[in-house]
Amino acid sequence: MSKPVLFCVAHDPEIRNQFQQQLQGNYADQYHIESTEHWDSALARLKDLRGMGNMLNTLLWDVQAMQSAEDIESLRRHFPVVSLVLLCPGDEPPPWSSFPAKIAPLHLSTPWRSHDLTNVINTAIQNYNHRHIVENQQQMIDALQFQNAQLLNTLKQSNQTILQSKAQLLAQDKMSVLGQMIAGITHEINNPVGFIAGSLKYAREYLNDLITAIQLYQKHDLSFDPDFEAQIKDLDLDYLIEDFPNLLNAMQEGTDLLRKISTSARIFSRSDQEQKVEFDVHKIIESALMLLKHRLKATMSRPAITIIREYEDLPLLWCYPGQLSQVFLNVLVNAVDAFEEANTGKSYDELEIHPNQITIASHYKPETHQILIAIRDNAGGLDDAIHARIFETLFTTKSVGKGTGLGLPICQRIVETQHHGTLRSMSCWQEGMQFVVELPLEKALGDFSVEPG
Repeated sequence: MSKPVLFCVAHDPEIRNQFQQQLQGNYADQYHIESTEHWDSALARLKDLRGMGNMLNTLLWDVQAMQSAEDIESLRRHFPVVSLVLLCPGDEPPPWSSFPAKIAPLHLSTPWRSHDLTNVINTAIQNYNHRHIVENQQQMIDALQFQNAQLLNTLKQSNQTILQSKAQLLAQDKMSVLGQMIAGITHEINNPVGFIAGSLKYAREYLNDLITAIQLYQKHDLSFDPDFEAQIKDLDLDYLIEDFPNLLNAMQEGTDLLRKISTSARIFSRSDQEQKVEFDVHKIIESALMLLKHRLKATMSRPAITIIREYEDLPLLWCYPGQLSQVFLNVLVNAVDAFEEANTGKSYDELEIHPNQITIASHYKPETHQILIAIRDNAGGLDDAIHARIFETLFTTKSVGKGTGLGLPICQRIVETQHHGTLRSMSCWQEGMQFVVELPLEKALGDFSVEPG
């Protein structure tokens, strides 16, 4: 293993011998001891030692062997050491002012006593270790400052990235809602499609039986043909004729449901680049309810969520139907999510007595030419601290992996920026939440040609 080096450069062989003998006994276990007469040989030897992994710790040199301050500084750039100057009797101390402050050496006069050399060497070693620690700390400080500069630069870039990603985040949130809704739509469509497919099978069988009966009418006289009477009995023609219209009616109901779902999905997914149109707000609300139908149904743990409609006659609204459908859908989804949390620990019977209810009220204010939509639930509401933050960007009360709505900040932007209206909320703790959307009826300046951003 390499050791740090204590090195002496002295013309006087007696000084070199004293150095070797005294230090060999005190420091040989921890340090490599070297001495030489000339600077040139000292430099050559130090290069060899460094090549073997040894580093110079303390350099002792006498005044007679001293080179210029520039030479010593050059040496110290390669070997960060503490210097000791050995002064013989009658020697003048070196002009310390000619040395840079960081290399100002210690000095020891000869002849010295044994403990004098030991004390000075110990001091030199302590200075070396202290400076080594300081240099390491400075390197760490420099590294930290460089890292801080990098972090600041990264932070600036991240801020730019966040700003640039906001639009993408909004689009991703919207697509998340669409994904959830499409899953619900698929579920709702599968039921009527399956019913229609199953009903058509029986419809074909009934039709074949009717055709068979008609063919028998054409071939035989009913009053004298016992086979025909038996066939009619087997077919149960009266029931077939009675039930067939009911079957067709059921099929019609299934296709009507499909049509409603398709219409709701079409309203919800209207392109954001379309211009505003006059539209029935109640149809927009009903489209959102249709898309949410699969979550309003009764489950094993609760009865169906009751929708109470308190609609007034409203004039057509100049709006983006798809965007408003997203707003109403998000508010309704939040209400359903709130019911799931509020219902925890409650029995089915208890929920039948105190059912989950969503009330949707509409009102036209002719004095201000505004349409007002209020949606309230009885899910218990939010405490004031949480309620105060619900319109903050990226704020959510849901745990990770839950809740894929557009988000109330986006709903607020749609209502206020795209429709020049207002969206506000009120929480009654232990009772429920209410959201109120106010929308101006008339076209705002520029609405004839502007497209939503």
